[in-house]
Amino acid sequence: MNRSTKASFVFMLSLLCFQVPAQTLTGLYENQVIKKYRAYSPPALKAAEQQSCNTLPFFEDFSSGGIYPDPSRWSDRDVFINNSFAVNPVSVGVATFDAIDEFGNVTVTNDFPAVSDRLTSLPFNLQPYSASGETVRLSFFYQCGGKGELPEMEDSLKLEFYSPAEDRWSLAWYAVNDTLTGFEQVILAIPVSFYSDGFRFRFSNYVSLSASGTKNGKGALSNVDCWNIDYIMMNTSPVSQHQSISDITILEPPGQLLDFYETIPWSHLNAAQSITRNMIRYAIRNLEKNADSVNVGRSYYMHNLNTGYIEFGEQYYGKFGPNSLAFRSDPFFAPFTNSGKDREGTIEVGAFLITPAGQNKENDTSKTVIRFRDTYAYDDGIPEYGFGIPGESAYGASLACRFRLFRADTLRAVDIFFNKTRENFNATLPFRLCVWADDNGKPGELLYTSDDNLYPGVPDGFLEFSRYPIEAGREPVISDSVVYVGLMQLTEEFLNVGFDVNRNNLANLFVNISGGWFNPGQSFLPGSLMIRPVLGSLSLPTGMHETMGSDLNPLFYPNPVSDRLFIGGRTGNGSYVEIFDVTGRQVVVDNVPADGVEMSWLPSGIYLVRLNDSSGMTSVGKVIVSH
Repeated sequence: MNRSTKASFVFMLSLLCFQVPAQTLTGLYENQVIKKYRAYSPPALKAAEQQSCNTLPFFEDFSSGGIYPDPSRWSDRDVFINNSFAVNPVSVGVATFDAIDEFGNVTVTNDFPAVSDRLTSLPFNLQPYSASGETVRLSFFYQCGGKGELPEMEDSLKLEFYSPAEDRWSLAWYAVNDTLTGFEQVILAIPVSFYSDGFRFRFSNYVSLSASGTKNGKGALSNVDCWNIDYIMMNTSPVSQHQSISDITILEPPGQLLDFYETIPWSHLNAAQSITRNMIRYAIRNLEKNADSVNVGRSYYMHNLNTGYIEFGEQYYGKFGPNSLAFRSDPFFAPFTNSGKDREGTIEVGAFLITPAGQNKENDTSKTVIRFRDTYAYDDGIPEYGFGIPGESAYGASLACRFRLFRADTLRAVDIFFNKTRENFNATLPFRLCVWADDNGKPGELLYTSDDNLYPGVPDGFLEFSRYPIEAGREPVISDSVVYVGLMQLTEEFLNVGFDVNRNNLANLFVNISGGWFNPGQSFLPGSLMIRPVLGSLSLPTGMHETMGSDLNPLFYPNPVSDRLFIGGRTGNGSYVEIFDVTGRQVVVDNVPADGVEMSWLPSGIYLVRLNDSSGMTSVGKVIVSH
């Protein structure tokens, strides 16, 4: 995308009555999820099992967790594996191609299209198929844009095949589009001339990012031109089996488990039982096109990581027709409560399907980890865009987010997510922190404004949010049920506040540009501004609400398992492992044996594993037993 023509995927308000700047959205300059993962995560256990060659049949749907492609299948780490950037994926987890590298930083800027990300397979030995008469086919699903920035027509997604005999990559397929699409399938027969030892395939995205002439200024230069890839297969099956796949998948982690919010202060949880949702949503896709309806079960588990309490929900069954995408909501009664013993809490909720034997089981389960600390948060911690009010007369503009509190408390600080921009351009742009009382559904009396100018800065470490404390002695006690927090900008540049599009809270966003407050309403991209009020203690850091499909650092491997399950982590004297089936029944309790836990006697299915280590800490994960 050429930023000299427009700043990313921009949404503007047309304010006909005033000569005022418009609010704008732009993409990301860096990926803090990747940067934080690289800083704090040890190498994945499966990396030790990396192989030098792929075999047929080959399958990848990016549902097994982590932010990088599986090193046992792929040779590079440019793409971002996530659950945030796709719209109705084929299964949970997709590979997103953007303008951000494996280190979480935007790639080198170019005025003309150039390769940004690659997804390259490890080699295959296709030589045996040259004499067999079988046709090797590669199929995949792709989406233009998704929830990220749309490409423009000079940008593209390409697939290439590698011939080891010629030591050359050849174009096999490409897509050019500037419109949001659903996931479309591509099925290709690999030419016989490539049937040799060392064949590889790779996807590449071509992007352009101009450093000059950006419509909304340097503060808006950011990530662009997103494509999503999902559900890759390579085998000798006929076209009909690629078109009609015997698999039923779950598409997303369980979300919106609290009304209004993604998380609230741990100390407010017991007073907020009215917002604990009593329903859980399942997004289910049946990829089979040429068969009868299939009976599929669904259920959930809730694990309170503070107390160790585990609860399984009831199992519900229903028929799902061929080639269908369906959404189901079932009762959700697992309790979210604070026992009063801890200053923060963590609750994990997993949703899973009970599908017919012989199908891929990794994409039957997904989970969400909710961290209750000291903030109210509308956002899920992962920005897809940046929000700003650029242009002439933007100096003095204010933006505010409305929050409903569930008990009186002291407002100690405000957390704000500022997207990083090229050369940290927005780091020194000034603003003032502001707090307002409610006035009939809009910001009213100004309760607090910081005396000194504040700045986005360059955050230390890898916490996504910057915390701006209320000045000592001026902390307002919020006894009303509604408060507004935000900022007044002292610049005409683009501040680039994080904007999350996975949950719509536009009704709680207010802007004041010309002396009066208004709500953007339906004229703006639905989402949540990433600003959070901090209540009570200042000592607890804010952090990301994790929505990956599986553990980033698995302790239990291999997964799926057929015979012996090995346990990582702290497993010294006093450690023991417990395994529960989907009914909550404990089926194994044992010390942690060096040669693994025997699982061959257990029926195929989903199990919850809890490691209780010698220090009294617990770690929980889901494993799939598959025979």
